[in-house]
Amino acid sequence: MNLWQTFEMGKNQSFENQEIIFHYEKGIDYELKKLYHSFGKWLKSNYVFPVRINIYILNCEKIRLRNGQMAYGSFRWFPHKTPIIKIPSAVEKGLLNDYTIDEIHEQILSSLVHELTHYYQWILNLEQSNSLSERQANYYRYRIIEKYYNR
Repeated sequence: MNLWQTFEMGKNQSFENQEIIFHYEKGIDYELKKLYHSFGKWLKSNYVFPVRINIYILNCEKIRLRNGQMAYGSFRWFPHKTPIIKIPSAVEKGLLNDYTIDEIHEQILSSLVHELTHYYQWILNLEQSNSLSERQANYYRYRIIEKYYNR
């Protein structure tokens, strides 16, 4: 099953398109905001979002999950509420020694794609193991970013 292809614009008329909304915490780098804006426009023109989703771009290196672990993103849904994605966007200092800022921004966007894959899994109510869910999200994180940069 090609999960993201299921939600490509014009492929499946059974889904009505809703909103994907970005919210930025203070202090987010201007160039990164521009990149998110461009990526968001591309997502909206190429994919259907059947349930409104709020994406919070946070000014931190990692976010704390409910279980206390630190991560590069999270997807949460609630009964009768809009689901949310949280993505940290502050660059870890050590990464600048090994990667260009463009490579780091690409990784930040890929974290968003990873979480959007969980959103699509949730939409389809896929019942799969956590490890399979994570493998699928990791697979798409690079395929969708590659499509975006090769447009």
